[in-house]
Amino acid sequence: MTKGLLIGAVVVGGVFVGFVGYKVVTKKGPNLLATAKKKVSNVGKRTSEIITEAKQAFAEGFAGAQAKATA
Repeated sequence: MTKGLLIGAVVVGGVFVGFVGYKVVTKKGPNLLATAKKKVSNVGKRTSEIITEAKQAFAEGFAGAQAKATA
């Protein structure tokens, strides 16, 4: 019972601290969150490109290795 109350208090406290932090950030730097979202989006796009290029390189290398093995 006591552990459940403690966990509940921690969750409520975390939500409160997160909300206050969000309000402070939006008040001090209103463009900060938009800039952060844009940067994260750019990182995601670049990561996707790198994964696609790695997949293509692996496929080309694998096909070349199979051709040499059968020859």
